Amino acid sequence: MWVSWAWKWTLIDSLKKLDLNFHIPLSYKSRKKRDFEINWKDAYFISKEEFEKWINNWDFLEYAIVHWVNYYWTKYDDVILNGIDKWKNVIKELDVLWLKRLIKEKPEFSDDYSTIFLNIPVKHLRERIAKRWEIITEDELLRREKSAIMEEKEARLLCDYMLDATQSPEKVLKEVLDIIN
Repeated sequence: MWVSWAWKWTLIDSLKKLDLNFHIPLSYKSRKKRDFEINWKDAYFISKEEFEKWINNWDFLEYAIVHWVNYYWTKYDDVILNGIDKWKNVIKELDVLWLKRLIKEKPEFSDDYSTIFLNIPVKHLRERIAKRWEIITEDELLRREKSAIMEEKEARLLCDYMLDATQSPEKVLKEVLDIIN
């Protein structure tokens, strides 16, 4: 788990390159695809209407409305049938609200996974977004800051590990590998 701009994809790409026999399922997202993202490679970008139809069919393992605007979702088959049943380890980005729900609804799963939260203070969040996004509305920035504050608070209660994502990506990767090992 992470707050916005905590280098989650840098970390996931680094783990992929190490070829450690992990399964990393893609998420479905209702937000607009960014210029550097590739649909069906980085994530599945679908409309909110498609999302709501799939939610009504219960074809998901987890989903959340992130930043109070967009759906993010993982299909059940992508994690269970194509992941855990075939691979030793599945690495999945999750929203802290979904983790909270999972702990409440399926407490027996708690021995089956470890949770890592990549955290950056809100002041760094604003700096990172300003460096990487040329255009962002003040409303979007405020939503992300509000989300980050809520996510950090929940993660402190729920997660096994809290990592400082203001460190270099290499240092964060080393800490994650230490946890995995």
